[in-house]
Amino acid sequence: MDCNEIIKQLEVEWDLDGFFHRLRAGDFDAARSLTVLELLRSIKTDETQLFPRRLVSLLWYLPSFLDWQADRVAERDGDMDAYRHFSVQAFNALEEILGTP
Repeated sequence: MDCNEIIKQLEVEWDLDGFFHRLRAGDFDAARSLTVLELLRSIKTDETQLFPRRLVSLLWYLPSFLDWQADRVAERDGDMDAYRHFSVQAFNALEEILGTP
């Protein structure tokens, strides 16, 4: 999948009724989280690849955002084990994409 398609799909997940928008309200959808993970894992990189600014803007915020939403998921009696697992998997995917310092 090319970067433009990934950007479009990530924007859908951040938009109204998207996975991340619903997560802001504490609504964790475990089935949809698998789709998001699949999308993240579809981003292939190499040491010389540069990412479009928009892709980076959609990715860099995720670790903090997911951490902040944990309380909201808990408040709505969401499946915290599934949420924690998703958060770790998302972080691992981002680490694979962006690397570490």
